[in-house]
Amino acid sequence: MVKNIKLGDFMPKKKSVWYHELSWPEIVQQSKECDIILLPVGAIEMHGPHCPTGSDSLNAQRIAERVAEKTGTIVATPFWYGPEMYMQHGFPGTIPIRSDVVKQFAKDVISGLVKNGFKKVIVVNGHGQQWVYIGALHELALETKAFIAIATWWELIRKTIKETCETPMVHAGEVETSLALELYPDLVDMNKADKESAPTTVNKKWFGGPTGYPEEGGFPGHNITGSYFQVDTYKLGILGDATKATKEKGKKMVDAVVDKLSEFIEELKAKYPPGVSPLETHGQGRQE
Repeated sequence: MVKNIKLGDFMPKKKSVWYHELSWPEIVQQSKECDIILLPVGAIEMHGPHCPTGSDSLNAQRIAERVAEKTGTIVATPFWYGPEMYMQHGFPGTIPIRSDVVKQFAKDVISGLVKNGFKKVIVVNGHGQQWVYIGALHELALETKAFIAIATWWELIRKTIKETCETPMVHAGEVETSLALELYPDLVDMNKADKESAPTTVNKKWFGGPTGYPEEGGFPGHNITGSYFQVDTYKLGILGDATKATKEKGKKMVDAVVDKLSEFIEELKAKYPPGVSPLETHGQGRQE
């Protein structure tokens, strides 16, 4: 029988950036050295005939992995499945999960990470339904003193996307396909890349996509039933022009996301050391 074992006796050494690939002593040691953890979330949905159905999830996971390697943080076991906007339902390949189910699941997972010593959780989002996680964040703020941030990758680099790509980001087009060519090129078949467009229920001037909104008098894409069901209006499921995608564009965007998120993490580490949550300082670390 093994007796009187102390945590230090294990002398854990982190062998992976992934939470689920670490032993419990390694996780405990990591939370003491850096209590920031990244949680990648995405979805399983069609991304045209040229990209995998797991694109949103893979984008979040590969970005989080690069950020963790750069900052010394670790990455929580990812969410592969996610909620869907109404118009995405019914297209082959898409597996929608109810928004309320995803929100409650997210709250349980984040609460579990906090109980394991990670007082700062950054949700790295690769899917258009970030509002589900924002809802979870606001409820968790009433239940835990943990610091939680939702980092949707394209929201961090809107300017870079506009400067890098010829067409706006929508779905499975130039932007997402370029990202895929940088992050998982072996899963992309550019011979099947194409471009499509479809009618909308109202004039397109009234609503915007993920990276651009009308300057005045319009609606963000999540705030209006402006689109028809994709299964009825698209043959391929490409909302945009995937033929313009390149690995070089993808690298520029990925590098920008990784740099921006890493900058945020380094500021967080410097201001709030391990074990200290911004919400527990009672205004001591308040930014003016």
